[in-house]
Amino acid sequence: MDAHAPGNASGTAATPPEDPVTGATVTGAAVTGAASGRTWSLRREWSRAFLLMLAALLIGAVVTIVGVRGLMDQVQETSGRLQLELEKVEALRSALDGHEQLGHQLLSNAPVDRSAFLRQQEEVSRLFEDVGAVLPAGTEVRETIAAARQSWQEALTDHGLWGSQVLSLRGSHVEETPALAAASAGIRTRLADIRRYSLGEMDNGLAHSAELERFLVIARSILFVVAVGATVYFRRRMVKDLMRPVGSLHQGVRKLQAGNYKHRIEVFRRDELGELADAFNGMAAAVHSSHEALTHRATHDPLTGLANRAALMERLTASFGAGSTRRNRNEGLLFIDIDDFKEVNDSLGHERGDALLIQLAGRLKGCVRSDDVVARLGGDEFAIVVMDDDAGSVTAAIAERIHGALRAPFFVGDDRLTVTASMGAAQRRPETTDAAELLRQADFAMYMAKHGGKARFQLFDAEGYDHMTYRAALKRDLASAVPAGQLRLEYQPIADLTSGAILGLEALVRWEHPTLGLLAPSEFIPLAEETGDIDAVGCWVLDNASRQAAGWRTSLPHCEGLWIAINLSTIQLPNPRNLAAIKRILADPAAQADKVVLEVTETALAGSTDGGIAALKTLKETGVRVAIDDFGTGYSSLSSLAVLPADILKIDRSFLGRQSSEVQSAAMLEGILGLARMLSLEVIAEGVEEPGQLDLLRALDCRMGQGYFLARPGSAEAIETLLASGARLQPGPAALERAVDS
Repeated sequence: MDAHAPGNASGTAATPPEDPVTGATVTGAAVTGAASGRTWSLRREWSRAFLLMLAALLIGAVVTIVGVRGLMDQVQETSGRLQLELEKVEALRSALDGHEQLGHQLLSNAPVDRSAFLRQQEEVSRLFEDVGAVLPAGTEVRETIAAARQSWQEALTDHGLWGSQVLSLRGSHVEETPALAAASAGIRTRLADIRRYSLGEMDNGLAHSAELERFLVIARSILFVVAVGATVYFRRRMVKDLMRPVGSLHQGVRKLQAGNYKHRIEVFRRDELGELADAFNGMAAAVHSSHEALTHRATHDPLTGLANRAALMERLTASFGAGSTRRNRNEGLLFIDIDDFKEVNDSLGHERGDALLIQLAGRLKGCVRSDDVVARLGGDEFAIVVMDDDAGSVTAAIAERIHGALRAPFFVGDDRLTVTASMGAAQRRPETTDAAELLRQADFAMYMAKHGGKARFQLFDAEGYDHMTYRAALKRDLASAVPAGQLRLEYQPIADLTSGAILGLEALVRWEHPTLGLLAPSEFIPLAEETGDIDAVGCWVLDNASRQAAGWRTSLPHCEGLWIAINLSTIQLPNPRNLAAIKRILADPAAQADKVVLEVTETALAGSTDGGIAALKTLKETGVRVAIDDFGTGYSSLSSLAVLPADILKIDRSFLGRQSSEVQSAAMLEGILGLARMLSLEVIAEGVEEPGQLDLLRALDCRMGQGYFLARPGSAEAIETLLASGARLQPGPAALERAVDS
């Protein structure tokens, strides 16, 4: 960001004064001489008035001079006192900032001279006493500085940083630094209250001066009633030489209160008002300098000197305003993350990590143009606002220069480091609504670059971002799917391939999303496994499907031996709490566990630890059977298959697909069926979708199968109708349609 004007910069130029006699404008080098000559001219004309007005004029002059002198003394005294107060407060603020920084280093277990810290603590205490001494006694502001000192001492005591506590402080207490910073911020707020009080006192003093001026005008009017011309002239001189300067001072104070710290009063006098104007300008310069320092600390990273996140967001937000130029609307944003920076901190320490970040900041600044903004967002994350970049080519070129700049090694102490960075870029588009969205897009692009292999540059992909936000929204909604009753069950029959009789059903879960409609398991089950919601979903399916099948066995003829197959995620198995919940469901007599088949995919078991197999063995104690789903795709060895607690193999549909020749399919199916017979396992063929596949399975003596050719998944009502009809599922789906229609 651009630096502000220096604290001693001149304010807005005022209109040059007029000559009190001729009315001509006084400009340039004549100002000083004119001021001196004007003072002598006033005295000469007032002497003439004394001769004409005799005693009355003398009394009026004495009253006026005494009143003006009292006013000048009061204002000057007030200005000097306030200047002293502000200097003392600023010195105290500076000492507090330095002492706080050392305190943070001590809490972070950084090497710090503790004796120097205690000496600095004594210095701060002395400064508190100095500030209290210059503040008016018996006022709230005196109590404020006393309360600030008490808060400061209590905050240090609470964190083990007061007096002798410092010498016994051991270890890292970095978690206490936010509390210490918050306490210090409160103390600075009270010091700011003292500054506002001082400005208010100055305003009150000027208001009192205005009242005194009105009194002088009234007294002068009474005393100079005899000499109307002299009174008019004197009033004219008062307006020019006193009222306007005082009004200028009052206006300056009001602008200073409003936050215009650059305002200055032009000084054309050598009297007390001129000195007061000089004092005001000095005070305004001090306030402006302090404001500049605070603003810089608030908008810049203290480690690297780069703009911080707040400054970056301010710059981006400004370009989204109604008055932004086309140059701003064509900006791009480059998001940079240093690869494996944590390893640098862990291996070399945070101090050397900070040194590396400082060098990195220098190289980043060397890769951009003068109008571009480089910011440190925190940690090892940086961002660059690239101005005037319509098609993103400038952003890409800067990213390439950064990659080139990082190829040279870094030297931190005696260590030689090689650093790479993952970078993502987003270009502002017409549909980009605000700065936060642009930052999220660039962050997402960086995330894709890092997961694509690191040390890469990635442009923002709107389609991928939409997919990510879609997944994130589903993850948020998953937690309420079970409590809100949004899950639905469908069932697909498993048939005897010889007789067509329905032997069992596979329960298939669906999610009736309130806005997206009915979602298939493939759209939300993987997300549920990531979020941990699979436990609640799996238990809901097991409980409801087992009870539904038990009800059909009781109420429908020919269904006494009907069993239900329920898919189980291996994510559920290692969790002792979830395993206990599954056992409770199966232990309920209403579930009839001996008619339940738990399906676990071979792929999941192949990548699972022994804990998954042990959990299945525990569940088999309840009477359930276990089926290995998608068999043939998990690359299981024969030795591992022999120890699996399996009762059924479900042959994956790929073995019946059209990718392989019929001879190859038949050979592999025959091998799996032979293996199952040797291990005394039952077999279910999945994906029976054509008559030829059914004929092949019958020829190979495969007993059970499921697929669209036999029956599609249906709701509980449709399946109940099919079961009640006693329909045989052969030769194809027309049988299901006729059974449902009947």
